[in-house]
Amino acid sequence: MPSRDLTVWTFFVASALSLAIVLSAFLVALLINQRRRIAMEREHARRMIAAQEDERSRVARELHDDALQRIAMIRHELDDASAHGNPEMARRISGVCGELDDLGTVLRTAAHQLHPAVVEKAGLRRALGALAEEFGRAAGLEVRVVVPPLDPALPSGVAVAAYRIAQEALRNARRHSGAGRADLVLEESGGTVTLVVADTGKGFDTTARGVDGGLGLIAMRQRAEAVGGRLGVRSRPGGGTTVTAVFPAVVS
Repeated sequence: MPSRDLTVWTFFVASALSLAIVLSAFLVALLINQRRRIAMEREHARRMIAAQEDERSRVARELHDDALQRIAMIRHELDDASAHGNPEMARRISGVCGELDDLGTVLRTAAHQLHPAVVEKAGLRRALGALAEEFGRAAGLEVRVVVPPLDPALPSGVAVAAYRIAQEALRNARRHSGAGRADLVLEESGGTVTLVVADTGKGFDTTARGVDGGLGLIAMRQRAEAVGGRLGVRSRPGGGTTVTAVFPAVVS
């Protein structure tokens, strides 16, 4: 009898161990699959964003090298015609030249927004400073910038992602929050880079339906995740909005 009980007990223990091994293998496989799926989604997002940046760069070059050059040529020809025309014609041509100058400014700004070459040429620190000045000049949004020198220089993908997120967050502050002031802070510590954009606007309920898919939050989150970072938004009605993005200083 004791021998039989021992056999039953041994069989029970063996069965339990086998089940535990199967469950462990299943959980490991599930975890590996989940990590693989996340990696594939991140790579897909990275490629999509890279393709978008390439297209933006192409359009920006066409605006700068074609449209703006044509405007400059037309402007030059009109100046010549004005010099040889009567006063009334010269006055009308002067008005057209003014319109062309305004159009050139609009296209130049659009080209810069499509592809911020300053990030590549001057680095993220100066690019964010120029972005703040642009919002202050064009949108009346006072932006206080706190960006220390970054050492070592950030990877290109992280720098562009940080710039785009800052640009979108400030655009949201201008369009939706009614804020007159915003803070833009970039810090580097412990192998990570943290970008914070905080405004003093009306804020919103982050738990409201549809909020997570609006205000450019999806695009900002995808940009952060594509370079191995993460993005968070903190806001409440009447309490302003804070966008925080954390990036690895080195992208593997």
